[in-house]
Amino acid sequence: MFEVKRVEILDSETESRLVKMLDAAFECDFSDEDWEHTFGGYRFLGFLEAELIAHGAIVPRKIYVDSQHLTVGYVEGVAVDPRYWRNGYGSNLMAAITKVCRENFEVSMLSTDEKAFYRKHGWRDFEGESFVLVQGTEVRSEEEDEGLMYLLGNSTSDKSPRKVVCESRSGDFW
Repeated sequence: MFEVKRVEILDSETESRLVKMLDAAFECDFSDEDWEHTFGGYRFLGFLEAELIAHGAIVPRKIYVDSQHLTVGYVEGVAVDPRYWRNGYGSNLMAAITKVCRENFEVSMLSTDEKAFYRKHGWRDFEGESFVLVQGTEVRSEEEDEGLMYLLGNSTSDKSPRKVVCESRSGDFW
């Protein structure tokens, strides 16, 4: 039976297994910065029986959305162990993540190459312009626009964001 658990703290053994699983799921393209980006918010682990096979995180990020400074639920590190792909475990995990995003944030965002997967969970393609705030200056991040998606949550607005500006960070800004 597959079960999704929200965890606060990782012990060293679980963290080690998790990093190995993420590296395999991202085909050896999961950097130390990518790992760091999963900290500071809600962490979800998926277990099949007692085996850790899935992960996802929602990290609160300060992002300007159409000139409004919001705390956005930014989804990071969503992955399933490749041995278990295409069995619905990622969808179960994403359903739990999406529920928390809707309940706790006006807007949530993520960056992905797997847009069809997220669309099934109500996420929408971002069709605006993205920027990164570097030393107080907005720098256009046009190459990121296509991969960005958003989800409206506990907002009174149903407008699609047109301009988003995140703060710079190590590794991928978005």
